[in-house]
Amino acid sequence: MTHFKTVLLTSAMLGLAACSQPASESIQSYADSKLDHIAADASGGMGREAAAGAAADISLPQIAYDYSYGFSAPSASLSDLLNRHQTACEKAGPNACLLISTSASQNPDDRYTNYSLELRVSPAWLKQFQTGLADDLKNTKGRMASHSVTSEDLSLNIVDTEARLKNKLALRDRLQDIIRQRPGKISELIEAETQLAQVQADIDAAQSALAVMKKRVATVHLTLSYHSEAVAASTSSFSPITNALNNVVGHFMRTLGFLIELFAVLLPLILLSVPAIWYGRKWLKARKAKRPKVSKIPDSGSPDS
Repeated sequence: MTHFKTVLLTSAMLGLAACSQPASESIQSYADSKLDHIAADASGGMGREAAAGAAADISLPQIAYDYSYGFSAPSASLSDLLNRHQTACEKAGPNACLLISTSASQNPDDRYTNYSLELRVSPAWLKQFQTGLADDLKNTKGRMASHSVTSEDLSLNIVDTEARLKNKLALRDRLQDIIRQRPGKISELIEAETQLAQVQADIDAAQSALAVMKKRVATVHLTLSYHSEAVAASTSSFSPITNALNNVVGHFMRTLGFLIELFAVLLPLILLSVPAIWYGRKWLKARKAKRPKVSKIPDSGSPDS
């Protein structure tokens, strides 16, 4: 138990030290040195003893890195830059470079194009990619628009998962011994086998999670984004006139569309109001016709009276 606490305390201190590095340049330099260490481990660590390998894993923080590069190039050479990187990944093979996903988007007027590649690469391949990046950009007249490196410390998760896996394996062995040596009643046997199946499921889940975390530590997640450069707008003296002439048709059609929509809104009101007005006038005329005429009373102050 004391040894386990010491492992957790050491991993936590190393994780805090890694998170306290300030700027992106510090992250970049540490990331590259970490890549060198992982590459050396991958090439020469297979012949070490298990205890020595476990001690090496505990002594260093288990960090997963995510690299992201954004490139900008003319539309004519953008696909060439993409093909260079994708071909290099395919030639390296899935052990060094694995293509996870690719995407492309283009706006309707064909002025802007965007591509993206998502890769899972080895540290050695990433080093080689970084070395040849300047030549690739020079040959395609491109430039690096953005670059970022992020990291996640998986030390505590790995240590905790390994400890839980070790306990689950010991519990599985005890359950198997109970089933072999103490048959007992059928109900007890079924209950023990049910517990054994649940423990085995937990072991499989822990082993899968551990394998994924170790894969993230041993390789690098790389995202490459490609964007076409915007075409420079004309700044001649006649630009306002040409832009206005180009917009005449658009303005005319928008106005015509507004009038059509206005007519569509007013048409039901017109169809309902015309019969109502007609019936209203007819009703008023009929009412005036039925109204009785009032006879005039002669004036009492006339001389005839």
